[in-house]
Amino acid sequence: MSPRSLGLLWLYWLLTALAVGHASAELQHSPSEKSQQQANSESGPGLHLVRVLTIATSPPQLVSGFLAPLKCDGDGSLYFRQDGLDAVHKLNPKGQQVALFQAAANTDKKIDGVAAFALASDGDLYQVVFPHEFDRYLFVYKSDGTFKSAIKLNPGFVWSPHALAVFPSGNLLITGSEYDRDRKAAMWPFTGIFAPDGSLLKEIKLEDDETLHDMAASGDARVTLPQDTHANLAISHTQVETASDGNGYLMRWTNPTIIYGISPGGEVVRRVKVDPGEAGYRPAAMHVYQNRIAVLFVNAQTRAKVMKIVDLEGHALATYDEPVANGKTPGAMLGSSFACYTENPTRFVFFGADDDDRLQLWIAQPR
Repeated sequence: MSPRSLGLLWLYWLLTALAVGHASAELQHSPSEKSQQQANSESGPGLHLVRVLTIATSPPQLVSGFLAPLKCDGDGSLYFRQDGLDAVHKLNPKGQQVALFQAAANTDKKIDGVAAFALASDGDLYQVVFPHEFDRYLFVYKSDGTFKSAIKLNPGFVWSPHALAVFPSGNLLITGSEYDRDRKAAMWPFTGIFAPDGSLLKEIKLEDDETLHDMAASGDARVTLPQDTHANLAISHTQVETASDGNGYLMRWTNPTIIYGISPGGEVVRRVKVDPGEAGYRPAAMHVYQNRIAVLFVNAQTRAKVMKIVDLEGHALATYDEPVANGKTPGAMLGSSFACYTENPTRFVFFGADDDDRLQLWIAQPR
């Protein structure tokens, strides 16, 4: 990959590297938790993640930096957004573009921006849309990119949605930030279950909400950036997916990362931690396959990567790292743009680029 592409792909991680430190005491494992996770991890295969296949995309697209989340569906199709562009692209497993989801083309509203998206079990795509007003919307599309509807979200206050999942019932699990009047910044964590019409059914209080809010409110470098001390990265970088048990799994951007299992009715059924083993790592992406969760951790300074596989209760199943050549981790081997995880066989799909910045699919497996 060219130096320009690497700079784009890693700019975010280099910036956040300046902000990372040891996790706060409130977020640390208890000694028993550490011992259990270490024992589970040491029982794993200790394999590397190796790129086994590279697929060129069609038509060729220039890479301008990927934006979370990156997704895949049950058919193996892949979904991504790029920096500076408002469209979600859908590729089939052969790398061919088969659909495009564009908010601005389907509304008369002035669109300030678009954000996270989620896939429903019927193939529909839901995307957070920020029009030039205080209201926030979800735009819903059919799997071929055809616009279906706009849902106005009504939590009862000004907020910024960050991540979502769609239950088979049509209810929505959405997490975001509520406007903080004291600091005039969106720093209060908010999570709720919304009806298909956008009305709030239930607010969910998560165990670490106050701790993460207080860290951001004090300008703590572990969850903010020097150039934006009002941000709360632990909340804004949240990712959510559903699992085979019917629950949504919500991951906070912390070390160790915290994952909550939340039922369609809004009950917190479990809270687990996944520890990368070193303080310099942060979760780049999380993907769920049936009853397993894969979390890719990246060290912003060294670019080293660790993939942790756990079950839905947080028990460690496997740990994979990236091969090291000549004492250095090759940053272009896999990249941090982790898009899909499947089993039977164990397989991971990343978005990457060739030396001319043209988009590729990088398929990796444990070796």
